[in-house]
Amino acid sequence: MHIARRTALVALASVEMAVLLAAFTKPAYGYVDPGSGLLAVQVGGSMLAGGLFILRSKLRRLFRMNTSEPKIETEESAQPQASK
Repeated sequence: MHIARRTALVALASVEMAVLLAAFTKPAYGYVDPGSGLLAVQVGGSMLAGGLFILRSKLRRLFRMNTSEPKIETEESAQPQASK
């Protein structure tokens, strides 16, 4: 019973907040140029690409799938060592 009462109070408070926000709105006089939509698409695409990159790196770390890139040898390891 206590949970139902709390849920009802939260619902009523949410409705009251929505009504108050709607009552105190002011008209917005703004200008949106045609490039703004493209900017929003670019931001969304960048966020998606970044999220996929992070997901891919986390999955690789999870499954221990390292890329098979050849290791670059340093000059010290490439030169034969002289026997003493």
